[in-house]
Amino acid sequence: MTDAVSGSSNTNNVNPSGSSGSNTPASNPLSDLTNNYTTFLTLLTTQLKNQDPTSPMDTNQMTSQLVQMSSVEQQIEANNQLKSIQSTLAGGQSSQALNYLGKYVEMQGDQFPLQNSTANVSVTYGGTAASATMSVYDSTGALVSTTDVSGAAGTHNYSWDGKDSSGKVLPDGTYSVKVVATDSSGKPVDTTVKVAGKVTGVDMSGTTPTLQMGDMTVNMSDVTSVLAGA
Repeated sequence: MTDAVSGSSNTNNVNPSGSSGSNTPASNPLSDLTNNYTTFLTLLTTQLKNQDPTSPMDTNQMTSQLVQMSSVEQQIEANNQLKSIQSTLAGGQSSQALNYLGKYVEMQGDQFPLQNSTANVSVTYGGTAASATMSVYDSTGALVSTTDVSGAAGTHNYSWDGKDSSGKVLPDGTYSVKVVATDSSGKPVDTTVKVAGKVTGVDMSGTTPTLQMGDMTVNMSDVTSVLAGA
């Protein structure tokens, strides 16, 4: 992999890549609340219609019941508003996810996609890395390649051609990377690793849309930037 890795301090020039259930229907809290509210109104109306004129309902009792009715009504309205907001947010997330389709994005983390035998990793050193090794592992956790990535403080971009240490071309898929760096005195150097990939699909089957990069699934919240040239 050594020949296939190149470094640069200019980040703008990156070209990245069941169990059985009961027959009883599940309870719907909002429906239950609405039914209770309707029942309450029916009971209160019936109570007022049939009260003894010579001994009317106590004013304090009536006020208390009216306050309860108002509270239930507010709860129902609040639930409706929250449901509307949730629907709006979900629609916005779907639109945002679709905007990533076909673009190269960068994420902070150790997993990355190898796509068309190309993968891109950026490493930021908090100080000069006199000695630094970038190790790449396949989906089973097996080490497939190591490369010297020592360099000055700052961000360096590296491209991997998908070959293992013996030069064998590895299949596209999800890999992981680890960078260990030390300074000239052997002390660890603060290191931040970011990976990049091309969004090839969007999965909206769950409650929150996710991005697909080949066989790798990425949460939108993990994306840190859309790279130049995407």
